[in-house]
Amino acid sequence: MYIYEGHLGNLYVSDEPLEYEDLYCEECGDSDWLVGYAETKEEAWELLKDDTDINGSGGWDYGYVQEFLKNWEE
Repeated sequence: MYIYEGHLGNLYVSDEPLEYEDLYCEECGDSDWLVGYAETKEEAWELLKDDTDINGSGGWDYGYVQEFLKNWEE
């Protein structure tokens, strides 16, 4: 799945790569961006772990990322 970071502070996935028009927000002029592609939960974690707050390191909330990773079946 393709992992995207939303310009409003969320993560989401898509089965297909999204076009720029789908990522662009006409309201605020900002856009979402592709984080990367992952087929497994482990691959998704590898893409997200450096931007995840572990022990006060800043970034995505660890609990939020763990909940997000439930998009992948074990």
